[in-house]
This record gives sequence, structure tokens and C-alpha cells, in this order.
Amino acid sequence: MKLKNLIPIILFCTLICACSSNIADYITHSKSFPHDHIVSSEQIEKWGFYKGNYRDTYRDLGISYLYAAPLEKDKIKYSIETDSGHNTSTVTLAIERKSLKKSYSGTLILLHGFRASKEFMLNSALYFRLLGFHVVIPDLLGHGESEGNKEYGIGDSEIINRMIDDLINTGIIENKNIYLLGNSMGSLAAARISQSRQDVSGLILQAPMLEFDQAVYLYAKENFPLLSRTISEDEIKKGALTALEEANISLQDTKIESLIINSPIPVLLFASNTDPISPYDHFKKLEQDHIRVVNLPERNHPSMAIIGNIEHKILQEWLTLN
Repeated sequence: MKLKNLIPIILFCTLICACSSNIADYITHSKSFPHDHIVSSEQIEKWGFYKGNYRDTYRDLGISYLYAAPLEKDKIKYSIETDSGHNTSTVTLAIERKSLKKSYSGTLILLHGFRASKEFMLNSALYFRLLGFHVVIPDLLGHGESEGNKEYGIGDSEIINRMIDDLINTGIIENKNIYLLGNSMGSLAAARISQSRQDVSGLILQAPMLEFDQAVYLYAKENFPLLSRTISEDEIKKGALTALEEANISLQDTKIESLIINSPIPVLLFASNTDPISPYDHFKKLEQDHIRVVNLPERNHPSMAIIGNIEHKILQEWLTLN
């Protein structure tokens, strides 16, 4: 199965001629990537996922999510190819339930990245279901089928935190053995949620987003090389700051490092030395007793959202200890 980062040519040409305000407009209003080429609604249903909707009464916004119980199948196998810039990565996974070191239980909340949606986290969700976990995969604000404008993991964390309370109160999930998994921008939301809850057992981060203006620049440099040569780094970062201002979010709010260091719970962080958007070298210095930082070589940024054989071995050890 092959995932492609599809960027409309017309939009790209517009950005080439753009200034920071156009870049901000693109960041704010761009839709989630289509997922039809990844998985169909019929396949999602066949895999045992159910769609739910949470209405946040504080802000009158709706969050769409997928929920599923532990997987009944005894094995899972996939091989997925992803493209990013000129780089292609293939992630493979093949495991059987009988090979697991122990039986796991609890709930995994999986949070996707910028311009993705809940459907892009399905393979990782299947993996955790095989381990024995219930899974919940929401669309972040302004993404997928959720309402509102993008809030870049900041406002999302507050609403999803209340959504978790609602799922517990209605008996859909239990308030024990809850793990948060965040991919890219979703890592910021996951880290912020973990700071405000007492029932989270661990935090799993996949290629966490750097400070927002730097993340936008590196994203443009990787996926729009002509754009990043035509428009200056300062102009691109200015567009990112404008998008944050429009969402009433400060740049300081998007820094994840202090959240990781001050985490009251164990953190497992995956990064890659071949991912220019979220490089391993940036995060390896955070390693300490409660933080494990793992390098996944030969992986591009989109592939980091997928659990492969290497992560499986590490996750089993980490989950057993935590």
C-alpha cells in the first residue's frame, strides 16, 4: 500500500508567488489530505472501528473520533510505503499474538499530525488493538470531520481532555492504563493532555513537532523545495507566526521540550536521523531516566506515524516496565 503526499499544483504555484499572508492562509485553511486511497469506509467498519462524535459544551464544537475494542484476530501484517519530498520509506510489521511477552490492557488515545486525520493512524491503532488495548482516534480541530479552525495542538488538548472525561463517564473507556500517542503536531496535544491528567500511564511521541515556525519552515523545505528557495526562511516563518496569531496562540505555547522534560509520567520518543522535519539529533539530548529517545533510521516524516517491527520490540519492553 502506498501513501502519497498529494499537493495540488495550482495551490503550489500560488504559494510560489505568495507573501507571508498567503502562507498563513494556506496553513489556516488547507484541508486534511484525502484518505480514500489508504482505506475505505467499508474497510474501517470491517476492521471493527466505530465512529463517534463528542460535542464540547464549553466551546460548542464537535470532535469526530473512531473507537475500537481489542482486536479478535491473532496476527497482524502490513507493509506500507510513504513518500516525503524525494525520500521514500517502507514500514513493515508482522506479529502474532502468541509471540507477545505479556497480555496488555487499557486505552490508547492516538493523535494525528498536521493535515492528517484519524484515518492516517489506523495501522498503529490495529497494532495496539492486537496487544489488547482499546483505542480512540479523534480528528483534531479543523481536520478530518471535526469542526472549528486549526489550533495546532493547543486548543485541541483542552477539548480532547474533556472528551476523555466524557468517554470515561459514559463507560466507553476506563480511567486506568490510559496511554497517549501523538504523531508530529499531535505530539504537542498529547504532551499537554498528559500534564493535566492523573490517570495517564505513559506518553508515546512519534516525530514530535518542533517549535511551530521552525516546523513550518522545515516542512516547506522538505515538501516544497522550490518554494523554500523562492521565499526566504524569515518570510515563511512570518507566515507561520501570523497563522498562530489568528488562532490566538503564542509561539511559546508550541514548544514541546519543556513538557517532555517536566512530564510526570514515562515518555517514549521515536525520531529519525533521516527525518529533516523532526530530526533525532534535536531530541536525543532529552534522554533521561523517565524519557527514552529512540532513533529509527531510514524513515521519512510521514512514515513515523506507522508502527513497524523495530518499534514493536521497543514498545513491548517499555510497556512491560510502565
